Amino acid sequence: MNLVRATHQLAIEMSVLARYSLAKGHQNNAIDYYKQAFQWERKAAFMTTPIAEDKDAHFILLRSAAALAFKAELYAECERLIEICLAEHPPLFIQEDIEELITLIQEKSTSPKNIKITPATDNIQIEGLLTKVDAEENEITIKDDSRQLSYAIIVSKEQLSAIIKDFWFQKVHIKARQTSYGVMVLEKIKAAA
Repeated sequence: MNLVRATHQLAIEMSVLARYSLAKGHQNNAIDYYKQAFQWERKAAFMTTPIAEDKDAHFILLRSAAALAFKAELYAECERLIEICLAEHPPLFIQEDIEELITLIQEKSTSPKNIKITPATDNIQIEGLLTKVDAEENEITIKDDSRQLSYAIIVSKEQLSAIIKDFWFQKVHIKARQTSYGVMVLEKIKAAA
C-alpha cells in the first residue's frame, strides 16, 4: 500500500469515528475526529499533483479534504482548498461538487449565529517583497514593509514556477481577491515600479 493510500485510509477511519460520534450525540467528539480526518486527507491530497498519471485522484482528495474541513467547521481551510482546487482546473465532476461546497460555505458565512465575517472583497492591492514560496501549500508570502504585515496568498501550481523565476525576492505589486473567510487568492502579479 503506498503512502497516499495509507494516509487517505487514516482519514477515512477518522471520518467513520466522527459519524459514529454524531450518531451517539457527541457533537464535540465528532468535530475533533473530522479535524483529524481533514488533516490526514489534506496530507494525502498534497502528496499528489494535478500532473500525475491519475490526476483525478489529486482533485478527488482535494475535494474530500475541503469537505472534511467544512464538517470540522474549519471554514477558512475549506475555502483555501476550494481555491487551490479551482486554480488547478479540476474535471467537471469535481467542479460540480466544489460548487455545492461553495454554496454551503456561503450559507454559513451569512448565518446570524456566526461571528461577523468580512464579505468577499475584489481588487485588493498589495505591494511588497516576495519572501516565501511554499509549493506544498500553493502559497506565496508578500511582506509589505509600509504596513509591517505579511500576506499569504494562494496561487496555482502552474503559476508557482513562473513566480519563482520572475519575482523571487523582488518587490512586487499584487492584485488579489479575498474570500469571505479571509483567504487571499492571486489575481495578478507584476514587478513593482
